Amino acid sequence: MKKLILILIVNSLFMGCSIFYTTQNLSKSSKVHAGMSTDEVMKIMGEPVISELYDNVEEWHYCTTGSRDKFLVIFFVENRIIAKKYYLGKDDVGDCSIFVKTGDYKIPPEVQDILDKKKVR
Repeated sequence: MKKLILILIVNSLFMGCSIFYTTQNLSKSSKVHAGMSTDEVMKIMGEPVISELYDNVEEWHYCTTGSRDKFLVIFFVENRIIAKKYYLGKDDVGDCSIFVKTGDYKIPPEVQDILDKKKVR
């Protein structure tokens, strides 16, 4: 209960006392496939809630808030999709954008291989 109250207080501080929940349309991702550019993905999916860059691998995260948050992560190398993966968040309370990379998030093997090769160099 204390965790729920703390999350609600933090959410209201950042959102002007109103609770905001991200609800991106993840079904659009059926049009997204390997080899597409970041610009093409942006036209279909819109802005990600979070994007990150690690050793030339870029991750874009999309989500929709629900009783269990749903996420899509798209991985790019040199501005081209190399993988996309869906994952579910934990049973946390609050906007999904603050729970990216939780739940059953895992880096796909093809992305991990690229990251491992970068470490060897």
